[in-house]
Amino acid sequence: MGKCKKRANENSELEQFDSLPWNPALNDDDPFSLLAGSNNSEGGFLSLEEIDESEFDLAIPKRDTENEKGKSVTSRKSKKRQRVDAFEGRDDDAKVQDEGTTEEEEILKRRRKKKPRTKLKQAREGQDNNSSNVNTSVDDDGEEPVHTAEFYAWNELRLHPLLMKSIYMLGFKEPTPIQKACIPAAAHQGKDVIGAAETGSGKTLAFGLPILQRLLEEQEKAAKLSTENRDAVQKLEAQGILRALIVTPTRELALQVTDHLKEAAKCTNIRVVSIVGGMSTQKQERLLRARPEIIVGTPGRLWELMSGGEHHLVELHSLSFFVLDEADRMIENGHFRELQSIIDMLPTTSSAAEPDAQSMQNCVTFSTFQRKKRQTLVFSATIALSPDFRKKLKRGSLQSKRSMNGDLSSIESLSERAGMRSDAAIVDLTNASIVADKLEESFLDCREEDKDAYLYYILSVHGHGRTIIFCTSVAALRHLSSILRILSVNVCTLHAQMQQRARFKAIDRFRENEHGILVATDVAARGLDISGVRTVVHYQLPHSAEVYVHRSGRTARAFADGCSVALVSPNDRSKFASLCRSFSKETLRRFPVESTYMPEIIRRLSLARQIDKIIRKESQVRAKESWIKRSAESVELVLEDSDSEEERVKNYYHKKASSIHLKKLQQELNKLMARPLQPKSFSHRYLAGAGISPLMQFQLEELVRQQKPCSDTKRKLVVIGQDCMEPLQALRKAGSKVTMDVKELAEKQRNLENLRRKRKEEKKRLREQRRKQRKRLKGITE
Repeated sequence: MGKCKKRANENSELEQFDSLPWNPALNDDDPFSLLAGSNNSEGGFLSLEEIDESEFDLAIPKRDTENEKGKSVTSRKSKKRQRVDAFEGRDDDAKVQDEGTTEEEEILKRRRKKKPRTKLKQAREGQDNNSSNVNTSVDDDGEEPVHTAEFYAWNELRLHPLLMKSIYMLGFKEPTPIQKACIPAAAHQGKDVIGAAETGSGKTLAFGLPILQRLLEEQEKAAKLSTENRDAVQKLEAQGILRALIVTPTRELALQVTDHLKEAAKCTNIRVVSIVGGMSTQKQERLLRARPEIIVGTPGRLWELMSGGEHHLVELHSLSFFVLDEADRMIENGHFRELQSIIDMLPTTSSAAEPDAQSMQNCVTFSTFQRKKRQTLVFSATIALSPDFRKKLKRGSLQSKRSMNGDLSSIESLSERAGMRSDAAIVDLTNASIVADKLEESFLDCREEDKDAYLYYILSVHGHGRTIIFCTSVAALRHLSSILRILSVNVCTLHAQMQQRARFKAIDRFRENEHGILVATDVAARGLDISGVRTVVHYQLPHSAEVYVHRSGRTARAFADGCSVALVSPNDRSKFASLCRSFSKETLRRFPVESTYMPEIIRRLSLARQIDKIIRKESQVRAKESWIKRSAESVELVLEDSDSEEERVKNYYHKKASSIHLKKLQQELNKLMARPLQPKSFSHRYLAGAGISPLMQFQLEELVRQQKPCSDTKRKLVVIGQDCMEPLQALRKAGSKVTMDVKELAEKQRNLENLRRKRKEEKKRLREQRRKQRKRLKGITE
């Protein structure tokens, strides 16, 4: 009854609304003005918020949004309040008297009901960092809320609110240990930093956030200057000056650092550009014309543009940060010549405070940007500093003389040459083993010719998750990738002789595949940050311990776990023993291998090697013929076929026989690949004789259900009798620990070398004895 009565009252009030006289002084497009212009003494009209449009089938016109753009929020609220009060037809005293009625209370409740807030600004200029720590915030696009209480650990670093907003968007809940140690010293104390931490520990943001913090602070200081000085600063900012130069050893690392810094500076107007080789020089020169504040590059291309007189790179008087990432790679032979030339172009400490004539057009502007000395940041995964390193840095007079004649053979000489100050903060977070804590290291003893078989076993039986296979030489990489492709294993390759575009495509394909396999040289050992890399296989052992650390660091990154497997041949035992000694490894796990699968794997590999040999020989013949043809065309010579008819017929039949043999080998290999990998004890005819486990029974049932069980080698079910598990799980489950006695390994290696030498001497003695015997017999017969 109450609801029907309310409906009747609303209908009567609506009829009164329709019977209102039209007032030409009011705005027709504004329904609020129509309602506000009515003078009904009874005050019984309904407001627009009280009319149910669905019940009366009304379409209330909307306001013109273009007319509302110029109005402020306060004016809209005040006008709305005036219109509602005028529409209700009573003053403040009348409203107080009528609040006792039940209907008026419901009307007020509905009118006062607040709409949910959809947007909340997360960071405001000039706001204190403590005030930005709210419980929840929403992105500017109105997306899902951010619980900033989860990011409370970042407040201790006192970063700019815009940087905190970027951290919220990236989802980094807490800073890593290297970030906690380096950011306060570099960002707030203005110190030079030498940092060393394991791979994947967040070193990029450890030097990237202090750079962005200082640039943002200087922008705020410039905004607080007087009008004349502020205009000069803004003019200089519009022209663009180089503030930070970051040097990395590889192109992939430079592009990765650039992407990370762009994400961190997403909420700012700071520009970051990468300058690397293998890309168009003209395009990079166009990027430099925009005069970015931060440049990330490799030594070769940077020095090429600097020596060519690139204006933005040569003006280093306002450089505030000089960063060397992966410094241990910079001091290797062949990598420091361009870097040494770049460092020589940096202004010294004494000249850094005195700009040239061109830069002194505005002294106030220059003093604003050059208030602090240039900071030098050196980061690496390994560090080796002498106890008297700080004393060397304090010898300022000897430093310049020695740096002019010395070479960059160590991190100490590199830091001295770059102008490192004596009060530099040295942060060494590397442990005794140097590698990541959650990395499980293992090895596999095998002959050199059996490395392919054991690698194929790991990829077939435990090929889950992304895997990176490292080779030392490009020739070994090409041979291995060709064998794996013949065995229907989809692999990507990455080495230094590839074009830059092909390298990018290979990394993208590897990143997109959840179970991707990348065969690479040591080019991919540094800076390649790809999530989901579960296994690293050292097909060939590296030449140094540092390279081994960086190789293994492609997995177990950012507090995740991972596994590394080293294939150790008899010739590699002494090298592997020295690696274990450098890492203080006393025990190491041996990777478990089920030997019953090896005969089937060796059969497949034997066919694959024969096929690869035929294909490689044919490709070499075609390459030779095409080279001769191109050479003749370049000198405008006409080639004549000098082969006789008999030789042409012989070559034809030889090619035909080779093609038939190749097809036969491919058919035989496809027949083997058409069925899952099976152990030697597995019997197709008598299944019970091999012993049917519940796992094997389940796998056989799955094979029966599938139409094409093994068309794809990366299917979930390709191995009979083996559960699907990652190499890390197999290592933890069945890997046996082996005591790495370095002395014993060295003794075995010496005994092996002595045995080889004795066999070689014995063969030489027997050969000499047979030669003398033949000579004696020849003299007797004569």
